[in-house]
Amino acid sequence: MRLFRAALLLGVAALPTLAGAQTAPSPARTESVKPIDFTTRTLPNGLRVYAIRDTTTPNVSVQVWYDVGSKDDPKGRSGFAHMFEHLMFKATRNLVPEQMDRLTEDVGGYNNASTADDYTNYFEVVPANHLQRLLFAEADRMAALVVEPKSFASERDVVKEELRQRTLAQPYGKLFSIYYPKLAYTTHPYARPGIGSLEELESAGIDDVRAFHATYYRPDNAVLVVSGNFDPAQLNAWVDQYFANIKRPAAAIPRVTVQEPARTEAVTRTVFEANVPLPAVLISYHIPPERSADTPAIMVLNAILSAGESSRLYEDLVYRDQLAQSASTFLDTKQSTGNLVAYAMMAGGKPVAEG
Repeated sequence: MRLFRAALLLGVAALPTLAGAQTAPSPARTESVKPIDFTTRTLPNGLRVYAIRDTTTPNVSVQVWYDVGSKDDPKGRSGFAHMFEHLMFKATRNLVPEQMDRLTEDVGGYNNASTADDYTNYFEVVPANHLQRLLFAEADRMAALVVEPKSFASERDVVKEELRQRTLAQPYGKLFSIYYPKLAYTTHPYARPGIGSLEELESAGIDDVRAFHATYYRPDNAVLVVSGNFDPAQLNAWVDQYFANIKRPAAAIPRVTVQEPARTEAVTRTVFEANVPLPAVLISYHIPPERSADTPAIMVLNAILSAGESSRLYEDLVYRDQLAQSASTFLDTKQSTGNLVAYAMMAGGKPVAEG
């Protein structure tokens, strides 16, 4: 079998500051959007609860969001927050491993979880009459997760295999998961790959797991969201019954306070990978934090650039100039500095320099 080695060209660019030279646009016509009707309260232990009632559905959704993500991985333990997400489906004081699947899938529902740089979320969707047991289960794994050595070692191997299959073995896996964040950030822990590395995953121990749970998986670092068909008074009673007695630790929650410095000049890197069929080009631009007033405009820009094959980027690079086999952009918004990323897989015979 022939072995192809193709270049992956990565770039980060500095955006110029736009000031005062532009003519103010005419006011655009706006469409009203009905706001979501919800209630919110905060328990004495700090848990924030959002309830969104919808009696038109027979189902209910339970979500728990924790304010911890890959940026909070312990030093030398990249990928730890993601691995911990897997461990949350193991045993608790009152549940056996994988019982969350039984509580959801066996009644026609489903569950899942995800880890991002800034947060980790867990969710379930079940018929509404199963709401109580899901609230119990989420409270139990918040307060009483049980991790023993065998389950820990097994799940660590699962995450390592996920890294091999989804990142290391994929033609462009390392471009997006490893090279891009490392080049986009010079100071912030966003530079570390959320999927981790085989070496750092292997170095993690069960004591790290217990410390991570005690530090971040606490009521004052979580948001509970319940939406669907439920009785509000009954929901409040169940939330009080299962969550209110979870103690709020006295220790402060560690927070990442590092600020990524403004980018003042463009930086480029070229790397070579053996399993890449065609050269690829990626460029990223820093954008403001996700709660910035500019974020909606950047979302529109992203859609104009690459939403579908009739988008500006695709029309120019793929159809008109025939430089690329595919081209797109994505928004990588974060609590702190994020990125607008453009990338293209070059057409056969087209060098990276033309991209």
